[in-house]
Amino acid sequence: MATTPVGAKPRSPDRVAASLAGGFVVLLLATEVVLSLPDETASAVSVTTFYSANRPFIIILQILGFGASAMLGGYAWRLRRVDRVVSTLGMVMAVCSLLPGLVTLATAVVADPANPAAASRWNLLEPRADDVLFVGILVFAAAVTLRLGPGLPALGVLALLVAVGCLFRLGLEAAGVGRAPLDAIVPLSFLILIAVMAVLSLLGVLRP
Repeated sequence: MATTPVGAKPRSPDRVAASLAGGFVVLLLATEVVLSLPDETASAVSVTTFYSANRPFIIILQILGFGASAMLGGYAWRLRRVDRVVSTLGMVMAVCSLLPGLVTLATAVVADPANPAAASRWNLLEPRADDVLFVGILVFAAAVTLRLGPGLPALGVLALLVAVGCLFRLGLEAAGVGRAPLDAIVPLSFLILIAVMAVLSLLGVLRP
């Protein structure tokens, strides 16, 4: 019969946390890959035409995205058993993740071919909403690096890469330099981080 070594903490798998994190990753991927939105450089007419033509679908996707944010927040809440700082900053990040969806939802609602300027104004806010989200990811990844990294070096390195990617992306944004590659790479690396943490929660490796 297997026994726990003296002085070692027994593993305590958190299947609820793993399900929340896994659900977040799957749902977010599903909502992101089915439709590409116009960027901030698109003309007012093209933005309005796109959003008015796809309004119901866009609204549904944003509601699903809010569900993904709720799962992320739930996972962050479960992490309070592991580390309260990581948990708190994770919940802050989950709140930040709502902002891009709210801006997209507002753009879809106000899109009117008779008044293209209204949707265009909201569309121009999308990069700022993304900036807030990347700041949220940055502080969460930094917390994982500093608080959980010493005990789980591989996780710490992965979280550090995510944090550095966020810093570079925000720096390029501030400098007005093209950031297209990082806009794809950083979110993907973040999803990988959450997926890895989901597995660690399922295995009971993430513990105080």
